[in-house]
Amino acid sequence: MKKTGNLIALIISALILFQACGDATTEYLRQGDTYYDQGQFVEAIAEYTKAIESNPNLVTAYTHRGAVYNARAEWDLAIADLTKAIQLDPGRPDNYQNRAFAYLAKNQYDPAIDDLIKTVELDPKAKLAYTNLSWLYVHKGEWDKAVDAATKAVALDPNDNDAYFNRGSAYYARGDATDALADMNSAININPNVAPAYSYRGKIHIIADNMTGALQEFDKALSIDPDLAEAYKMRGLANIDLQNANAAQTDLNAAIGLDDSDPMAYYYRGHLFNANNDFDHALQDLNKAIELTANATTVPNSHDPFATDLAGMYRERAISYRGEHQLEKAVADARKAVELNPDYVWGQVSLGEMLIANADVENGLDVLNRAIQMDPTIPEAYFFRAAALDILGHTSQNLAYYPLEAADLRKVLEITKDQDQIDSANASLRMMQTKGYIP
Repeated sequence: MKKTGNLIALIISALILFQACGDATTEYLRQGDTYYDQGQFVEAIAEYTKAIESNPNLVTAYTHRGAVYNARAEWDLAIADLTKAIQLDPGRPDNYQNRAFAYLAKNQYDPAIDDLIKTVELDPKAKLAYTNLSWLYVHKGEWDKAVDAATKAVALDPNDNDAYFNRGSAYYARGDATDALADMNSAININPNVAPAYSYRGKIHIIADNMTGALQEFDKALSIDPDLAEAYKMRGLANIDLQNANAAQTDLNAAIGLDDSDPMAYYYRGHLFNANNDFDHALQDLNKAIELTANATTVPNSHDPFATDLAGMYRERAISYRGEHQLEKAVADARKAVELNPDYVWGQVSLGEMLIANADVENGLDVLNRAIQMDPTIPEAYFFRAAALDILGHTSQNLAYYPLEAADLRKVLEITKDQDQIDSANASLRMMQTKGYIP
């Protein structure tokens, strides 16, 4: 009996001790939560650490301390605590979601996606997880998955403007401008202060050749966020199209001042310098644009026409070299543009021009013939072909070239709106008539 009595006493003592430890651990957690709610993160961490020391297998303590580390942007410590919590209890979706947040902050997209997928497996109504998944899929260029995740988020919360924005971004990159515009409209209706949504709408207006509407969208975006470099860059492009050169230059300077790593801003500004015959500054910008593009990590399979245009950059630099009378470099860059994009008709036109300028008239003529077959509506192609035919007429003294030249010049007059081209074409036609080359 005595032994039995001692055993009962030991059990009772153990229960009393366990209850005491449990009460202390609970108090540590409670105090930690209080500190956390008050934004006293260092004190909260100390209390959660005491709880863990008191009970090393207490999932809640690791969960809460991991949340504090997230709040303090101490991502590695957050991941360590949340990983421990998941090991102790793999069935809690919040730990996967919080760890995904830390991975996302470290730009570790794949483990973040894995954690968010696990989150929605455990909790199919975890709306925020679907929203974050859609954002991650957009940045990985997985447009269909982004649309699917955002659609699930919207189904759970029709007022989730982030989900609409993410889905609109995916639609836009996928080339679905109509669906992209509808989602950006929804995002703005829910939250009128989402500046990038206006910027997207502006880009869609540019695609639709509505430059005035585009300017209004970029103006609105910048009124909300004056530091949105993308809006300055795209407003600069719209102003280029509207021939507002000074406004375009101001916008592109601002874009580069805010983000000097965007190659397209340098590309557009280089184009402006070329238009002003400032070839030295154009070369500086275009060299920078090509360098940044070569080193950039681009989103795959994007149909965004404003994301990157390496072929366009080489063509624009060819124009700069042409202006600097560096004809061999001009030809090399124009060839590079066509190699990068054989369907780039403006690249073909510029290559033809550069070859003719470099005295390779026959090859230039062949290239221009190809360009006109690709797109018969570009007046420059006929204008340069007319120049090639004029050279061949003079060098061969074969009058048969002049009627062909005249036909190209008349085609220029038919389709161009450029007054300089009109004046030059008319002058050439009058000269040929004066010399009796054409009736």
